[in-house]
Amino acid sequence: MTVLELLNSSTQYLTKHNVPSPRLTMELMLADALQRSRLQLYLEFDHPVAEPVLEKLRPLVKRRSAGEPLEYLLGATTFAGHRLQLTPDVLIPRPETEILFNEAAALIDPAGLPVLDVGTGSGAISLALAKKFPELELVAVDASPAALAVARRNLEGAGKIRLLESDLLESRELPERFQMIVANLPYIPTGQIETLMREVRHEPRLALDGGADGLDLVRRLITQSAGRTRFLALELGDGQPQAAKTLCERAGYALIRILPDLTDRERILVAEYHG
Repeated sequence: MTVLELLNSSTQYLTKHNVPSPRLTMELMLADALQRSRLQLYLEFDHPVAEPVLEKLRPLVKRRSAGEPLEYLLGATTFAGHRLQLTPDVLIPRPETEILFNEAAALIDPAGLPVLDVGTGSGAISLALAKKFPELELVAVDASPAALAVARRNLEGAGKIRLLESDLLESRELPERFQMIVANLPYIPTGQIETLMREVRHEPRLALDGGADGLDLVRRLITQSAGRTRFLALELGDGQPQAAKTLCERAGYALIRILPDLTDRERILVAEYHG
Protein backbone atom coordinates (compact mmCIF):
# COMPACT_ATOMS: atom_id res chain seq x y z
CA MET A 1 0.00 0.00 0.00
CA THR A 2 1.36 3.41 -0.98
CA VAL A 3 1.24 6.59 1.10
CA LEU A 4 -1.57 7.98 -1.06
CA GLU A 5 -3.61 4.79 -0.95
CA LEU A 6 -3.28 4.65 2.82
CA LEU A 7 -4.31 8.28 3.20
CA ASN A 8 -7.34 7.83 0.97
CA SER A 9 -8.63 4.61 2.55
CA SER A 10 -8.03 5.78 6.13
CA THR A 11 -9.64 9.16 5.44
CA GLN A 12 -12.77 7.36 4.21
CA TYR A 13 -12.79 5.25 7.39
CA LEU A 14 -12.46 8.29 9.66
CA THR A 15 -15.12 10.15 7.70
CA LYS A 16 -17.54 7.25 8.19
CA HIS A 17 -16.93 7.49 11.94
CA ASN A 18 -17.61 11.24 12.05
CA VAL A 19 -14.07 12.31 12.89
CA PRO A 20 -13.57 16.07 12.30
CA SER A 21 -11.00 16.99 9.62
CA PRO A 22 -10.38 13.35 8.71
CA ARG A 23 -7.79 13.97 5.97
CA LEU A 24 -5.72 16.31 8.13
CA THR A 25 -5.98 13.89 11.04
CA MET A 26 -4.69 11.02 8.93
CA GLU A 27 -1.88 13.08 7.45
CA LEU A 28 -0.70 14.10 10.93
CA MET A 29 -0.81 10.52 12.23
CA LEU A 30 1.02 9.13 9.21
CA ALA A 31 3.61 11.91 9.25
CA ASP A 32 4.25 11.18 12.92
CA ALA A 33 4.54 7.42 12.31
CA LEU A 34 6.98 7.97 9.43
CA GLN A 35 8.85 10.79 11.18
CA ARG A 36 8.15 13.03 8.21
CA SER A 37 6.58 16.44 7.73
CA ARG A 38 3.20 16.71 6.03
CA LEU A 39 4.94 18.30 3.05
CA GLN A 40 7.20 15.28 2.70
CA LEU A 41 4.14 13.04 2.53
CA TYR A 42 3.01 14.90 -0.58
CA LEU A 43 6.40 14.30 -2.13
CA GLU A 44 6.25 10.59 -1.31
CA PHE A 45 2.71 9.66 -2.38
CA ASP A 46 3.97 6.74 -4.48
CA HIS A 47 6.24 5.30 -1.78
CA PRO A 48 5.12 2.04 -0.17
CA VAL A 49 4.30 2.07 3.54
CA ALA A 50 6.19 -0.60 5.44
CA GLU A 51 4.22 -3.21 7.40
CA PRO A 52 5.60 -2.10 10.82
CA VAL A 53 4.23 1.40 10.14
CA LEU A 54 0.86 -0.03 9.19
CA GLU A 55 0.80 -2.12 12.36
CA LYS A 56 1.50 1.00 14.39
CA LEU A 57 -1.19 3.04 12.63
CA ARG A 58 -4.08 0.55 12.66
CA PRO A 59 -4.84 0.81 16.40
CA LEU A 60 -4.36 4.59 16.33
CA VAL A 61 -6.90 4.97 13.53
CA LYS A 62 -9.39 2.83 15.45
CA ARG A 63 -8.86 4.83 18.64
CA ARG A 64 -9.31 8.11 16.78
CA SER A 65 -12.47 6.79 15.14
CA ALA A 66 -13.81 6.09 18.65
CA GLY A 67 -13.29 9.72 19.61
CA GLU A 68 -9.92 9.66 21.38
CA PRO A 69 -8.28 13.07 20.83
CA LEU A 70 -5.52 13.26 18.24
CA GLU A 71 -3.25 15.05 20.71
CA TYR A 72 -3.29 12.03 23.04
CA LEU A 73 -2.58 9.66 20.17
CA LEU A 74 0.40 11.75 19.07
CA GLY A 75 1.45 12.36 22.67
CA ALA A 76 2.10 16.03 22.07
CA THR A 77 0.71 19.41 21.07
CA THR A 78 1.89 23.00 20.69
CA PHE A 79 1.08 25.89 23.03
CA ALA A 80 2.24 29.47 22.40
CA GLY A 81 4.81 28.12 19.97
CA HIS A 82 6.24 25.55 22.40
CA ARG A 83 5.92 21.78 22.07
CA LEU A 84 4.31 19.97 25.00
CA GLN A 85 4.13 16.30 25.86
CA LEU A 86 0.59 15.14 26.61
CA THR A 87 -1.07 12.14 28.19
CA PRO A 88 -4.73 11.47 29.06
CA ASP A 89 -3.84 12.62 32.60
CA VAL A 90 -3.93 16.27 31.53
CA LEU A 91 -6.26 18.65 29.73
CA ILE A 92 -5.39 19.48 26.14
CA PRO A 93 -4.43 23.20 25.97
CA ARG A 94 -6.85 25.36 23.96
CA PRO A 95 -6.29 28.54 21.94
CA GLU A 96 -8.33 30.41 24.59
CA THR A 97 -5.64 29.64 27.12
CA GLU A 98 -3.09 31.43 24.94
CA ILE A 99 -5.22 34.55 25.40
CA LEU A 100 -5.00 33.99 29.16
CA PHE A 101 -1.21 33.62 28.91
CA ASN A 102 -0.84 36.80 26.85
CA GLU A 103 -2.97 38.86 29.24
CA ALA A 104 -1.04 37.61 32.26
CA ALA A 105 2.32 38.21 30.56
CA ALA A 106 1.39 41.83 29.79
CA LEU A 107 1.10 42.59 33.52
CA ILE A 108 4.08 40.63 34.85
CA ASP A 109 7.22 42.28 36.19
CA PRO A 110 10.06 39.83 35.38
CA ALA A 111 12.00 41.08 38.41
CA GLY A 112 9.01 41.10 40.76
CA LEU A 113 7.43 38.61 43.14
CA PRO A 114 6.76 35.02 42.02
CA VAL A 115 3.93 34.11 39.67
CA LEU A 116 1.65 31.21 40.61
CA ASP A 117 0.10 28.91 37.99
CA VAL A 118 -2.83 27.13 39.67
CA GLY A 119 -4.05 23.89 38.09
CA THR A 120 -1.01 23.76 35.84
CA GLY A 121 -1.96 20.46 34.15
CA SER A 122 0.57 19.91 31.35
CA GLY A 123 2.52 22.97 32.47
CA ALA A 124 1.58 24.90 29.32
CA ILE A 125 1.20 28.34 30.90
CA SER A 126 4.27 27.97 33.11
CA LEU A 127 6.37 26.83 30.15
CA ALA A 128 5.29 29.79 28.02
CA LEU A 129 5.96 32.24 30.87
CA ALA A 130 9.37 30.70 31.61
CA LYS A 131 10.37 30.99 27.95
CA LYS A 132 9.23 34.63 27.83
CA PHE A 133 10.72 35.61 31.21
CA PRO A 134 13.77 33.38 31.92
CA GLU A 135 14.52 35.13 35.22
CA LEU A 136 10.96 35.05 36.54
CA GLU A 137 10.30 32.91 39.60
CA LEU A 138 7.35 30.62 38.94
CA VAL A 139 5.41 28.20 41.12
CA ALA A 140 3.11 25.67 39.41
CA VAL A 141 0.59 23.63 41.42
CA ASP A 142 -1.90 20.88 40.66
CA ALA A 143 -4.00 18.53 42.78
CA SER A 144 -3.21 15.60 40.49
CA PRO A 145 0.12 13.78 40.96
CA ALA A 146 -0.27 12.30 37.46
CA ALA A 147 -0.68 15.75 35.94
CA LEU A 148 2.35 17.02 37.85
CA ALA A 149 4.41 14.17 36.39
CA VAL A 150 3.54 15.38 32.88
CA ALA A 151 4.24 19.01 33.81
CA ARG A 152 7.59 18.02 35.29
CA ARG A 153 8.67 16.51 31.97
CA ASN A 154 7.53 19.57 30.04
CA LEU A 155 9.14 22.05 32.41
CA GLU A 156 12.47 20.31 32.90
CA GLY A 157 15.22 22.87 32.34
CA ALA A 158 12.73 25.57 31.31
CA GLY A 159 13.46 28.16 34.00
CA LYS A 160 13.02 29.00 37.65
CA ILE A 161 9.94 26.85 38.22
CA ARG A 162 8.91 25.04 41.39
CA LEU A 163 6.26 22.32 41.13
CA LEU A 164 4.02 21.48 44.08
CA GLU A 165 1.09 19.16 44.66
CA SER A 166 -1.64 21.35 46.11
CA ASP A 167 -5.40 21.72 46.20
CA LEU A 168 -5.46 25.33 44.98
CA LEU A 169 -3.55 27.36 47.63
CA GLU A 170 -3.77 24.81 50.44
CA SER A 171 -0.11 23.79 50.46
CA ARG A 172 1.93 25.29 53.29
CA GLU A 173 4.97 25.19 51.01
CA LEU A 174 3.61 28.01 48.86
CA PRO A 175 5.12 31.48 49.18
CA GLU A 176 2.91 33.92 51.04
CA ARG A 177 2.75 36.57 48.31
CA PHE A 178 2.65 36.64 44.51
CA GLN A 179 2.54 39.37 41.91
CA MET A 180 0.18 37.30 39.74
CA ILE A 181 -1.97 34.21 40.08
CA VAL A 182 -3.04 32.72 36.76
CA ALA A 183 -5.47 29.82 36.59
CA ASN A 184 -7.31 27.72 34.04
CA LEU A 185 -9.41 25.69 36.47
CA PRO A 186 -12.17 23.16 35.76
CA TYR A 187 -15.28 25.21 34.89
CA ILE A 188 -17.75 22.86 33.20
CA PRO A 189 -20.95 22.43 35.27
CA THR A 190 -21.27 18.82 36.41
CA GLY A 191 -24.59 18.35 34.63
CA GLN A 192 -23.06 19.30 31.28
CA ILE A 193 -20.14 16.85 31.32
CA GLU A 194 -22.02 14.06 29.54
CA THR A 195 -23.24 16.47 26.84
CA LEU A 196 -19.73 17.47 25.77
CA MET A 197 -18.17 16.36 22.50
CA ARG A 198 -16.91 12.78 22.70
CA GLU A 199 -13.32 14.01 22.27
CA VAL A 200 -13.64 16.25 25.33
CA ARG A 201 -15.15 13.40 27.36
CA HIS A 202 -11.85 11.54 26.91
CA GLU A 203 -10.08 14.25 28.90
CA PRO A 204 -9.66 13.86 32.69
CA ARG A 205 -12.89 14.64 34.52
CA LEU A 206 -10.86 16.20 37.32
CA ALA A 207 -9.74 18.86 34.84
CA LEU A 208 -13.27 19.51 33.53
CA ASP A 209 -15.79 19.29 36.37
CA GLY A 210 -16.34 22.62 38.09
CA GLY A 211 -19.27 21.59 40.27
CA ALA A 212 -22.97 22.46 40.02
CA ASP A 213 -22.49 25.90 38.44
CA GLY A 214 -18.94 25.35 37.17
CA LEU A 215 -17.50 27.85 39.64
CA ASP A 216 -16.70 25.70 42.68
CA LEU A 217 -12.92 25.92 42.32
CA VAL A 218 -12.98 29.48 40.96
CA ARG A 219 -14.99 30.59 43.99
CA ARG A 220 -12.51 28.96 46.37
CA LEU A 221 -9.48 30.35 44.54
CA ILE A 222 -10.82 33.92 44.60
CA THR A 223 -11.38 33.67 48.35
CA GLN A 224 -8.03 32.03 49.05
CA SER A 225 -6.03 34.40 46.84
CA ALA A 226 -7.41 37.68 48.26
CA GLY A 227 -4.54 39.56 49.87
CA ARG A 228 -1.91 37.17 48.53
CA THR A 229 -1.55 38.52 44.99
CA ARG A 230 -1.76 41.82 43.15
CA PHE A 231 -3.21 40.40 39.94
CA LEU A 232 -5.57 37.50 39.28
CA ALA A 233 -6.10 36.13 35.74
CA LEU A 234 -8.73 33.46 35.10
CA GLU A 235 -10.07 31.46 32.17
CA LEU A 236 -13.80 30.85 32.58
CA GLY A 237 -16.71 29.09 30.90
CA ASP A 238 -19.68 30.44 28.97
CA GLY A 239 -21.70 32.91 31.01
CA GLN A 240 -19.34 32.80 34.00
CA PRO A 241 -17.18 35.97 33.78
CA GLN A 242 -19.87 38.30 35.14
CA ALA A 243 -20.51 36.00 38.10
CA ALA A 244 -16.75 35.74 38.69
CA LYS A 245 -16.48 39.53 38.52
CA THR A 246 -18.99 39.81 41.37
CA LEU A 247 -17.07 37.21 43.38
CA CYS A 248 -13.83 39.10 42.80
CA GLU A 249 -15.32 42.43 43.87
CA ARG A 250 -16.65 40.90 47.09
CA ALA A 251 -13.14 39.59 47.84
CA GLY A 252 -11.49 42.98 47.33
CA TYR A 253 -10.51 42.78 43.66
CA ALA A 254 -11.26 45.46 41.08
CA LEU A 255 -11.92 44.34 37.52
CA ILE A 256 -9.30 45.29 34.95
CA ARG A 257 -10.99 43.68 31.96
CA ILE A 258 -12.97 40.77 30.59
CA LEU A 259 -11.84 39.50 27.19
CA PRO A 260 -13.61 37.37 24.57
CA ASP A 261 -12.33 34.13 23.10
CA LEU A 262 -11.98 33.41 19.39
CA THR A 263 -15.76 32.93 19.10
CA ASP A 264 -16.42 36.31 20.76
CA ARG A 265 -17.67 34.78 24.02
CA GLU A 266 -16.52 36.32 27.30
CA ARG A 267 -13.76 34.01 28.49
CA ILE A 268 -10.83 35.70 30.29
CA LEU A 269 -11.07 37.81 33.45
CA VAL A 270 -8.21 39.93 34.82
CA ALA A 271 -8.53 41.69 38.18
CA GLU A 272 -6.32 43.64 40.60
CA TYR A 273 -6.50 43.36 44.38
CA HIS A 274 -7.18 46.55 46.34
CA GLY A 275 -8.26 45.10 49.69
